[in-house]
Amino acid sequence: MSRMPAPDLRRLHAVTDNFFFWQGLRWIPMGFALMVSSIAMMPGVPLSKDVRPWIGVPFMIVALWLSTSVLGRYYARHFGRVRMDLSRHKTRTTVKWFVVYPAMLAAIIVDGVWRPPVLLSALAFAGAVEAYRESTGGGRLHYAVAAIGFVAFSLLPLLGVLPNGMAAVGAVIGLTGAVYVVGGFLDHRELVRILGSNDASDVSTV
Repeated sequence: MSRMPAPDLRRLHAVTDNFFFWQGLRWIPMGFALMVSSIAMMPGVPLSKDVRPWIGVPFMIVALWLSTSVLGRYYARHFGRVRMDLSRHKTRTTVKWFVVYPAMLAAIIVDGVWRPPVLLSALAFAGAVEAYRESTGGGRLHYAVAAIGFVAFSLLPLLGVLPNGMAAVGAVIGLTGAVYVVGGFLDHRELVRILGSNDASDVSTV
């Protein structure tokens, strides 16, 4: 039996160790829901101020159902199940909840209230995307491109291309939705390339 080359073996381990995060089709419904929410926040859309924040809620509910129930079963059927050792990812979980998410929320508040000339929310999302890529197995250079895109997007108010404030925050959310859709599709394609699709029903462990 031929042995798998070391780089391929490391790549396989990176995928199985972060299997949930490579199930890219799960992110696509959420991406579309975020884009709908972004459109609802645009000043030119004829919606009352009280209604705008709630437009995306039903889309988010449907997206969560598709992601967890429908697409969760799809991945279990075609790729099997992987039980992750959660103790291996304590640092990632801690940083995510106590550093990344608070930083993203704080940046959104600052952009919406104080309206700085550079979009801090876009910079925070750039850091979050790159941290996500690195902490879930690396590779996937499309996320590095997305992070650079967020950095460039943060300069649009400074250049006079985009008005700052909540309208700009809405645009950042829309861009995030697009990253979910494109990144999710590319993640799924990479997962199929690495693991194949075997209509598996057995349970793998990491």
